[in-house]
Amino acid sequence: MSARSLDDGSYDVVVIGGGMAGAGVARDLALRGVGVALVEKADFAWGTTSRSSKLIHGGLRYLELFDVGLVRESLRERERLHRLAPHVVRPLPFLVPIYRDSSRGLIKVRIGLTLYDWLTPGRDRERYRVFSTIDALSLEPRLRAQDLKGAGYYFDDLLVFPERLCLENVLSAARHGARVFNYAEVEEITRDARGNPDGVRVRDLLNDRVVTLRARVLVNATGPWVDRIRQRANIHERGAHVVRTTKGIHCLLPRLTDRAIYQSTGDDRMIFVIPWREFSLVGTTDTDFDGDLDRLHATADEVDYLLAEVRHALPDPRVSVNAVAYTYAGVRPLSFEEGRRASDVSRAHKVVAEHGGRFLSVTGTKLTCFRSLAAEAGDVAMRTLGRRTPSRTHRMTLDGADEEVGRVEARTWLDVSADVEASGLPLVTLERLVSTYGRGYRRVVELAGKVPNGTERLCPANPEIVAQLHHAVQEEMAVCLSDLLLRRTGIGTSACQGLDCAESIAERMGQLQGWTPRRLAAELDAYGAHVARSHRFRER
Repeated sequence: MSARSLDDGSYDVVVIGGGMAGAGVARDLALRGVGVALVEKADFAWGTTSRSSKLIHGGLRYLELFDVGLVRESLRERERLHRLAPHVVRPLPFLVPIYRDSSRGLIKVRIGLTLYDWLTPGRDRERYRVFSTIDALSLEPRLRAQDLKGAGYYFDDLLVFPERLCLENVLSAARHGARVFNYAEVEEITRDARGNPDGVRVRDLLNDRVVTLRARVLVNATGPWVDRIRQRANIHERGAHVVRTTKGIHCLLPRLTDRAIYQSTGDDRMIFVIPWREFSLVGTTDTDFDGDLDRLHATADEVDYLLAEVRHALPDPRVSVNAVAYTYAGVRPLSFEEGRRASDVSRAHKVVAEHGGRFLSVTGTKLTCFRSLAAEAGDVAMRTLGRRTPSRTHRMTLDGADEEVGRVEARTWLDVSADVEASGLPLVTLERLVSTYGRGYRRVVELAGKVPNGTERLCPANPEIVAQLHHAVQEEMAVCLSDLLLRRTGIGTSACQGLDCAESIAERMGQLQGWTPRRLAAELDAYGAHVARSHRFRER
């Protein structure tokens, strides 16, 4: 990446919001040859994107809501992402345990899985099954055996590192000409002589300068902040609200199962227990939320609710508050619908066009469908611009290479065993580099041989190395300590949360960026505050 230069300028499109939706829209438009700028008030993937259940899935439960179109689209996008980004999208088996008191019986689950399988394009992966009690327990012995009638079995995908997939969209957009800026907050929507939106006033939070970015189209991809941006712009053609914000929390427990468990709750919802890294990721809640979007945390009651529901299927002593490593919370930007329970509101996305298509707001952003959403938003923007260039993102890889999808098997580059001797790096480090950077991992391997102590571990409990810090600062727009620990590497989301290495990493990062002692202390304080929020649920 070139040096940051946020200056006054004119573009075809300015995208506000650097989560998965905004990053996807910026990339889609850049690949069409559109002049686009992307601005994000914090770091890329900082908001809802990093607070997800880490799944790329069709949404089996949406069939109960008769949202067949969304399931079909999600399954199509799931299969595409499995090819476009195989380093972060992995097949994951699911068990749906059915008990005597379950609201969903074996027959209903069989019908749902049959339809789910039928809607899957190609259907070239393992087919669904319905297991007997004995077979289900042989697969997952920790399931509660009492009153277990059987279990459904099917596959969806795990998104190992959502933040990296978002960042890869940002970096790809930049490689194709987009100007991308984190820590750039929109303060005002400007208007032309006729009163139409024609740009944004943006404060560069790194130097406190304010610049004006003119644009023929503005895309409001700020997730749960969408209505706040519309209010700031005094735009309300489609009503005061186009999003419904609902809160979801997740708990990180010790690894309980090898397969994901998808189970009914006592209040007729569904929750996941997902094997992710060394954890079982438990989620999620779904309650309306109108509080502070910038300082979210899980509450004691929310954690108690999830753990109680998990114990119904997994009566393991480790399903306890004391065993929770940490939690995180996020807010979904669902499309606004009156009179429906939060968990029943459709997850289908919408592109809300106002001011003759000059101001577009994105709602209902399901992580799995970010690419198709971006293509739809891109189509609307192109019509406003009077252009016809089609989207290309369905065939361009997101693995660090920006290549047309071909017939080269992912395993030919995912297997790094041959690189161990040549690089001098241990296999666990190389595997982490591949799962982080895709085919771009070799750039980091080369850098490790050039920078001082490049092959040293950054954290004693994790395989990330010093070269990754240099790469994050020089090539990936990492500005703050939290950027590196939480969104460029997996150190901050590991069991130690980086607490045993944050200070040494901050010192290294400070040397690269010229931080003063005061800035260094502020970075450590800010990261400490993030970790503290992940443990706020313990305050009873």
